[in-house]
Amino acid sequence: MKREHLKSAMYIFAVVFFAAGICRSQTENNVGNSTTEVISDSLTMEQAVRIALDHQPLLRSAEASVRSASSSVTQAQSNYFPSLSLNASGTRTGGAFVFNPSFPARTQFYNNYSTGASLQQTIYDFGKTGGRVSASEDLYSASSFDYNSTRDNVMMNVELAYIAFVQAQRLVGVDEEAVKQAEDHLKEAQAFYKVGSRPQFDVTKSEVDLANANVNLISARNQVRIAKVQLENAMGVHPTQVYAVQNTFDTTSFAMPLDSAKVIALESRPEVSAAEARVRANQALASAAWDQNLPSLALSGSYTWNGFDFPLVSRWTGGITLSVPLFQGFNVEAQVQQAEANADAAQASLDLLKESVRLDVEQNYLSLKEAGERIGASAKLVAQAEENLKLAEGRYNSGVGSPIEITDAQVTLSNARITYIQALADYNSSLIRLQKAMGIIGK
Repeated sequence: MKREHLKSAMYIFAVVFFAAGICRSQTENNVGNSTTEVISDSLTMEQAVRIALDHQPLLRSAEASVRSASSSVTQAQSNYFPSLSLNASGTRTGGAFVFNPSFPARTQFYNNYSTGASLQQTIYDFGKTGGRVSASEDLYSASSFDYNSTRDNVMMNVELAYIAFVQAQRLVGVDEEAVKQAEDHLKEAQAFYKVGSRPQFDVTKSEVDLANANVNLISARNQVRIAKVQLENAMGVHPTQVYAVQNTFDTTSFAMPLDSAKVIALESRPEVSAAEARVRANQALASAAWDQNLPSLALSGSYTWNGFDFPLVSRWTGGITLSVPLFQGFNVEAQVQQAEANADAAQASLDLLKESVRLDVEQNYLSLKEAGERIGASAKLVAQAEENLKLAEGRYNSGVGSPIEITDAQVTLSNARITYIQALADYNSSLIRLQKAMGIIGK
């Protein structure tokens, strides 16, 4: 019968283990597929941000830090609750024992059994536990604000990477247009050369211009691949399917005054809130360190059973203990000084952070305004460069212009278009950084 039961148990264990292995394999496959199927054929910036919030490892690390800080709060609060422990022991002693000097030693063995429970409860410690609990709660709040800061950084990095991807694709379009213009001009030069109205130099010059345009296009396309990898790295996923991003730039206006932006930043930045929480935590720790000079009152009790044989004999004890620290070798004084120094350092860090926040807001605010002005100026530059190219092509076709004028006009137009795209990208990037500096990104 025992063998049959053993075989049945082993069979059931094998089935359960096999089923668990299948479930685990399916779970791993589902997890693997989730990182490759989250991106559709067309990826918007909002979708990219949501994907990053679900998959970016930085957020998982920050969340783990929040859980750790929450556990520290529970540890500090545990001093409010009683401590209950159970114990049991059994010993056997043997050897030569002398019960009377007049008689020789006698070999003897005996057992000793003991079991019981003990209870300890701090009744009042004059604020030492309360200070530690308050400090741990503030540190938990700081960790939560750190998570929000990490979340803002993740969103900013994704949006900036998305803008860089769009910019790279737009620059490819500029270089593709430059290649097309170079090809068209080469055809014109070849046609003029065949009828004898243009020298061979014009054909050679056009071929060189086309080669340069192709080199620039190769470089631009490679930059698109790099920007794509950077975007996927910011999102925390690396899909295998092909997808496209929106190949346009939005220019959302920002009309808030600079002073108002600074006020909002100091109120909304999670880094500032985290630093303020750490100041409060260090102040509470300094107070708790000084409270070690105060007495503490504790209740203790135990109930035990012991004896050399069963049944054991029971007994109980109970009492109240008052502990008054008198001198601990200047240890408490040193801890107080250290805690106060940490509190001063935390306050200095907060003040420094506020200055950094103000600077961050002002720099990005000015960069946003400057990029907005460049958008209008560069748009006019593009229009002028297009008109200049038309004039150069007209002069060349009429026989009075040179291929160098065509080359200069084409390069000027490409540079003007690049400048315009750069201004659009800078405006969007500055707006994203300004929103992050103000603590309102994604809101």
